[in-house]
Formats: sequence, structure tokens, C-alpha cells
Amino acid sequence: MKLTLKNIGKIGTASVEINGITVIAGENNTGKSTVGRALFAVFNSFCNVQKQIENERVDSLENLLDRMYMNGSSRFMRIANTNEVAKTIVAHIDSYRQAELSDMQKEIGDLLVQYDEGKIESFDENTIAETVSRIKDVLNVSGMDFLKSVLERKLDAEFNEQVCNIFSGDDGEIQLQIKDTSITVSVENEGAVDIRNPGDISLHTEVVYIDDPFVLDDPSMFFRRIPSTSADHRYHLRKKLFWPDTESNVFDEIIAKDKLNSIYEKISSVCSGDIIRSKRSVLGYQRKGSDKVLNVRNLSTGLKTFVILKMLLTSGAIEHNGTIILDEPEIHLHPEWQLLFAELIVLIQKEFGVHVLLNTHSPYFLRAIQVYSAKYESADTCKYYLSEVFEDQANITDVTDNIDKIYAKLSRPLQRLEDERWQDD
Repeated sequence: MKLTLKNIGKIGTASVEINGITVIAGENNTGKSTVGRALFAVFNSFCNVQKQIENERVDSLENLLDRMYMNGSSRFMRIANTNEVAKTIVAHIDSYRQAELSDMQKEIGDLLVQYDEGKIESFDENTIAETVSRIKDVLNVSGMDFLKSVLERKLDAEFNEQVCNIFSGDDGEIQLQIKDTSITVSVENEGAVDIRNPGDISLHTEVVYIDDPFVLDDPSMFFRRIPSTSADHRYHLRKKLFWPDTESNVFDEIIAKDKLNSIYEKISSVCSGDIIRSKRSVLGYQRKGSDKVLNVRNLSTGLKTFVILKMLLTSGAIEHNGTIILDEPEIHLHPEWQLLFAELIVLIQKEFGVHVLLNTHSPYFLRAIQVYSAKYESADTCKYYLSEVFEDQANITDVTDNIDKIYAKLSRPLQRLEDERWQDD
């Protein structure tokens, strides 16, 4: 997998390969996170494209039908199962696209009567006609227009509606290459997107982006839903943690469990417990062999990092051949835990064949990735990049063959401190 950026966020130019563990190292405010956010937005927009389109159409039609009931019927009238009606319409989309409005109105009326005895005759004719017309509009939206809209929303959510570099004023470009397939996304300075060479690409795994241990602390996740097309990476992570996919294959679970045994053993040295939900829906952490439950907000920030990783592994959110983005995971970790976390990432990458994009400004954590990837014989899949800023634009350079450039950059503060000490003496 290869991601190329031009004039996106802080980035002037960047071309990054992610085939095993890819590390982008550099000082603060040098565009490291920009790469991850762009990858998350584009990759997940193309994940299960047809399923996304169908789900969005169903949601839109269901909302239209619900609104028709609320605006046009007696409050005592039983509401039909509008979700099933919407699913049926979308399942026969070609037929409804070609139908005349009058025929659509009759067929949808029959569906409403069929599901839970809805009585379309009780509605005003104008209300019915307007709803059917709007349903027709939803069905006629092309898949490409939908995809462009999803991309715009995801990019806006990740970059707070400032996708292109605000200092240059130029349009931006994101290119994602996976094996022999390449997608190019052009982004106008105002935010509108265009997609070139989309082909029939549809990815089958989602990117999981981890950058904030405090996502465990947000109870509002249980009461607030955001459309998946508009959700940023933190909402997406909460969804993976609290509403995991329950449709995983039994054989996949068995295989994953076998692979996870050695990984769980290492995690358990720090995080032996599990997250549970109390009667009041408060999240708590219960250690193995104890009946005491600690409110998750009271966990140390470092421990939350391991809890998140364990929850994602247990739920199957980290999939074989999937992609994980880790944005400065070392921030809240003691040096000893940094070593353990680095080892876990290397093991997970090797066992599941995942693609890992890792941002860091810690030479200590960088060295740990080098050492453990060599120990577990996966060093040949690692790539190392240095991010630097030149005149309001960040450039990311491949330094895999000269990693000392990263250490020289990141060790300067310590050298400055040593110089200060000698001056004082």
C-alpha cells in the first residue's frame, strides 16, 4: 500500500509505503498526523462501498417515511415498519428507478399496508406524492455522487474543513495505491472532491485509528449516534470499542484466538482485567480474580492505552490484513511500558499481517520498534520516514536506509541540555 499527498493539511509533498510497520518520526507540528488522517478518510470511504451506499439509502428512505407518518397521520395510528419498507425498496432499486411516480406511490402504499398494517389511505394525497417524489430522488443519486459526498464529509471531519494547505492556496491531491489499483482524489481549496480512476475498488477492512486513550471516558457515546459517513476517527474508534461487529465467523474467531495467545500473555502482565458495564451503564475495569470494579475514568492514562488495544483484539476489530494507525502512542507510557507496547505492535503486525502506520517523536520508542522487529524477523517490512517543515509546508522523506537522520533530529533537545549544563559548569 502506498499513500501520496500533495498540499494536504500541513503536508507539501509526501509519499509513504505501508506494507508492514511504517514509522513517521519528527518534531511536533511537522505533519505526521496529516498522513494518518488522510489515510483514514480515503481508505474507509472505499471500504465496502456498495454496503455503505445501500445502508445510507435505507436510512434516508426510512427517515422520509417516518417523517410522513409524523406529519400526516393521527398520533394514535400505528406506524408501519418503515425500516423493512425502506430495505425492500432499496433491494429493488432498478425497478423503482424506472417506475412512474403513480406506480411507485401504489407499490409503496402496498408495502406500508403489508408491514404492520400501515394505512396509507389515511394520509393526505399531497403528503404521499411529495414523499414518493423525494424517495425517487434518493434512488436516483448515483454511487459516484454518493462516494464523493462521503469523501468530502470524512475529510472535513478529519481536517475541520481545512483539507488543503491554507498557506499555499492551491488545490490538494491524495493518491492511494493498493497492489495494482490506484485511486486519485483531487481536493479543491474550498473542499469539493473529485475521484479519478475509481474502477470497481471496494476495500473489505476498515482502518482503526488510535490517538486518544480518553475515548474510554466518554459516556455520551451510548446516547448519541452520528452518521458513519460524517464520523471522525475518534467516533469510529468508540464505535469499534463499544458496538463491535457481532457477525464474525466462528472459524475466524478460533484462528484469531490461537494467534492471540502469546499476545494476550504479554498484555496481561500490564492489563489482566476487562472492561465491564455496570447496572447504570457506567464503564468499569475489573481485574482478573477480583470482584472490585474501578470506574474507567480512574484508570491511569497509560493503562487505558493497553485496555483499548486489548478490547480491539478481543472484539475482532483488528482484522487480518487490516490497517492500524497509531498516533504517538508513547505519550502516556512509562519507558518500560513503551517497550512492551512496541513489542505488542510488532507481534500483532506479524501474526495478523496488518499494515501499521505509526507516528512518534520519541527516539526511545523508535528504537524499540527497530529492536523488536529485528527480534521477530520482520525488519524487512519496516519503513522509516522523517517529517520536517520548510516555509509553512511539511515534507516527509524516506530515511529507511539512514535512520540516523531521525535520531540526529530527535536528540537535539538532549544535546542542547547537555551544552547548557557544560556552560553552567
